Amino acid sequence: MDGLDEAPDRTERERAARLFENATGAYAKCRFVVTTRTQSYSGGALLSGFHEARIEPLTAEAVATFLDRWCRGLYPASARMAEEHRKELSEALRARPEIRTMTRNPVMLTALAVVHWHERRLPEQRADLYDSILTWLSRQRDQKPGREKAERCLTLLEVLALAMQNFPLGRQVRFAMEWAGVALALEFGHASESERLERAVQFLEQETADSGIIVSRGRALEFWHLTFQEHLTARAIAGLAEPDQIELLLHERKIYRPEWREVALLLAGVLRVKQEKAKVNGLVSAILNRTGTKLADQARAAGLLGAIVNDLKPLDYQPADARYRELMNVVLGIFDREKSKTVEFAVRLEAAEALGQAGDPRLARDNWVRIEGFEIGRYPVAVAEYRRFVEDGGYQNERWWKAGRVGQTTEPGDWEEQKEHPNRPVVNVSWYESPAYCAWAGARLLKEAEWERAACGTKGRRYPWGNEKPDVTRANYRETGPEHPTPVGLYPAGATPEGIQDLAGNVWEWVEDSHEEGRLRVLRGGSWFNDASDLLAASRLGNVIEDTFWGIGFRVARDVPLP
Repeated sequence: MDGLDEAPDRTERERAARLFENATGAYAKCRFVVTTRTQSYSGGALLSGFHEARIEPLTAEAVATFLDRWCRGLYPASARMAEEHRKELSEALRARPEIRTMTRNPVMLTALAVVHWHERRLPEQRADLYDSILTWLSRQRDQKPGREKAERCLTLLEVLALAMQNFPLGRQVRFAMEWAGVALALEFGHASESERLERAVQFLEQETADSGIIVSRGRALEFWHLTFQEHLTARAIAGLAEPDQIELLLHERKIYRPEWREVALLLAGVLRVKQEKAKVNGLVSAILNRTGTKLADQARAAGLLGAIVNDLKPLDYQPADARYRELMNVVLGIFDREKSKTVEFAVRLEAAEALGQAGDPRLARDNWVRIEGFEIGRYPVAVAEYRRFVEDGGYQNERWWKAGRVGQTTEPGDWEEQKEHPNRPVVNVSWYESPAYCAWAGARLLKEAEWERAACGTKGRRYPWGNEKPDVTRANYRETGPEHPTPVGLYPAGATPEGIQDLAGNVWEWVEDSHEEGRLRVLRGGSWFNDASDLLAASRLGNVIEDTFWGIGFRVARDVPLP
């Protein structure tokens, strides 16, 4: 019996459940299998005497099987065309972490495959992608009797998403059915208050039963994925008049709060996808109009605007307001060898932290530096970069952990605190975590000889920058630093001639090599809590392979691509 959740309402699901129970008694020699989405399987719809088996998220192998069968179904007469389409679709699904996360859910995997089939691609811009997915999901059941049409459903969910996002006590990600009904009641015409509330609750029950956009947790509801809530919030804001948009987003600097960042990026995408470039320009100018003269405030604005521009890269967008480029030049000057000399370190540190929290545009660039025979990361791996690995299920996917692992960890130590500083180096990672991240990122861990070649050069420099002793301008270490890791690249005078940053100080870096003394691996570079002597390019340390600390991170490398 397929699809108990497809019964039109709770009463019908409960009636069907009783029918199935009675049938097992009347046909005792038969075996019965009933399928349902978990969010609809509650209360009176529960089946007595049935064994419950929950389908786990799809493994990589299961996704591959789905794609193989999907493509052979599309091209039953041509194995060649089926294989070509499978390769094309597989590459599209691996392109971004948020897409890879969706593929573990059968409904979302199907939605992505359908969108790709109809559009011959997956939209590069995220707002366009989420629009396509949500539209497909909402259209799958708008022909059922008594159901709202697809566009109307999305409009109602936009209202709900905005109410949750803009809740007076802070963003809500889970909500009671009764509260949601009240939030939507005004959208159901001129009936009595109780009738409007009843219709709103009925709509929500139907949505949780079969849309896949919102799901139930008992009498509580939530969007299937937080990004759905953020995207629908962005759509709701895009429908407001421009003055109302600006007031909502910039009142009490709401747009700079971490929980509003994705909404701001997706709003720009929604406006641009609708061919309303002027409205994106209006949003950018409004942010610039309310940016103060304090460097930390300017850095916060630069981080957000830089992220918006980067997110709209597939749509070839650049702000028309000349102040945007001026702002970026001023703020990124804190990382410039010459410009940084005119700004006090404490001011640069505050600005760099603010830039990281809003979205450091440097981390979205190609930061590979070529050294003879290999390429090395310009910076140690930053928290923002490592966070994508964590959120992509990196700790759950054993394919990345061929070098081994420690226990059943699901994130680095003190991860919540680390996430507050996105452009600092990730720390508290064991040696095992570094090659796992590298495998996920399509890179590898540095060999010790490569690290030393980058730090010493071909003429044997004493330090990465040359032979001059360390000082407050060149490295973050015990005598001169702020006593904690700092945003990557904040000591430009300490860079190598090729522009590789933070090879001395800030954090120790795991390398691939084993240490001579027992079961140890090598650390290079010194850190914020070490003396100047540990910053020598030749300094090295052996460390227990499972050990983690606030002063240990790592850097990535890769082989030079063949011409």
